[in-house]
Amino acid sequence: MEELVKVEPISGFPEWLPNLRLLEERFIATIREQYQLFGFTPVETPAVERMEVLAAKGGIQRQIYTLGRPEEDGEEREKTGLGLHFDLTVPLARYVVQHAEELIFPFRRYQIQKVWRGERAQKARFREFYQCDIDVIGRGTLERIHDAEMPCVINAVFTALGVPEFQIRISNRKILSDLLAARGGAGQQYQDVLRAIDKSHSQGIETARKLLEQQQLDSGMISAILDLIRCGSLDEARQVLGNVGASTAGLEELQFVMESAVALGMTPARMRPDFSIARGLDYYTSTIYETFILGREELGSICSGGRYDDLASFFTKQKYPGVGISIGLSRLLEIMLTAGSLNPTAKVPSKVLVTTLDRDAYLREYLTLARELREAGIPTEVYYERHGLRDQIGYASSNGIRLAVIFGENEAKQNTVAIRDMESRKQEIVARTDFVSLVQRKLGL
Repeated sequence: MEELVKVEPISGFPEWLPNLRLLEERFIATIREQYQLFGFTPVETPAVERMEVLAAKGGIQRQIYTLGRPEEDGEEREKTGLGLHFDLTVPLARYVVQHAEELIFPFRRYQIQKVWRGERAQKARFREFYQCDIDVIGRGTLERIHDAEMPCVINAVFTALGVPEFQIRISNRKILSDLLAARGGAGQQYQDVLRAIDKSHSQGIETARKLLEQQQLDSGMISAILDLIRCGSLDEARQVLGNVGASTAGLEELQFVMESAVALGMTPARMRPDFSIARGLDYYTSTIYETFILGREELGSICSGGRYDDLASFFTKQKYPGVGISIGLSRLLEIMLTAGSLNPTAKVPSKVLVTTLDRDAYLREYLTLARELREAGIPTEVYYERHGLRDQIGYASSNGIRLAVIFGENEAKQNTVAIRDMESRKQEIVARTDFVSLVQRKLGL
């Protein structure tokens, strides 16, 4: 007898049960609806890209899953030159360059797809997960006002999803470069300082201090950087910059973006400046965003992004500035489930179960009842197995189906239908001609 293949989960690759998959699909539908409400158009790119495209930005080769056949060795696989995309921004850059003459700029796109990253799986961090991106891409130039729109879109999405109290942290990378320029710092030093600041979120400000000291910055500049991280307002940051004689150009950009976002409808309490966010990816050049669920900050950002001066510099000499933001949907779901913000009880999309109390006598009527409900846009299934009514009601309850339709000899004689509400456990008798409208009212349709 052949040995059975062992069945077990793969770390970092979530596989939801039906109730969670239905929830995930509902989230995707809501996100898509809100993105389109703001005028973004859908794009989908292949899961596979050429390795030279994926590696164009540098520094992420270790995260890329390469593609190859089982019989290929590592060297042959490298020659194949294909890999799974690790985000949706790099494929977008390739897409824009490839289709530039067919697109209309500014190009407003959204993209909801899975991505794959070869990194260690941990709490709320997966190796396969959904990203839900929006970007506005310009050709040559792009107005700063687009930066202000991003928080407004996310605010609308998270409000529609019922995300618990969240806050969009916003900054501008130019503020740090302005600060360093006041003492002649630039280039690689800037990237090293960014990484040090990024550590302040997860490892604390003292860790950031030690990393900054390793960059051989003078004590006055280190103090100014740490003071900037601690600032809670634009005015406080302006004071820090003024103390070292630094330009406030980046700060003025940030103020414009925040004030414009409020004018566009952003809830002020859900957005605040945070000069400790740095964003690890090096293609962001000014405005940057990180979004956290309050009280769950330790699990990381659920939505992030920023402004880039040139999306496609590795693929073309034409400048394509843009701004974008991305929701990490899988992480968002995990955090909300852990926080108890979600209670996904429905295991099927059906809202109504038509029971078959007397299948032999009334099967045609059961099929007609289901057809009428479906024609009214109500997800409905018929219980076809030959089980008693108690088992059928139990099936509806276990699957989270809201209503059960009951029709038997008494209902046939009186030309009525019985509707059982699985939540309230109450049952109503309604005229056969009115049963669809009663179902609609009960479901709030």
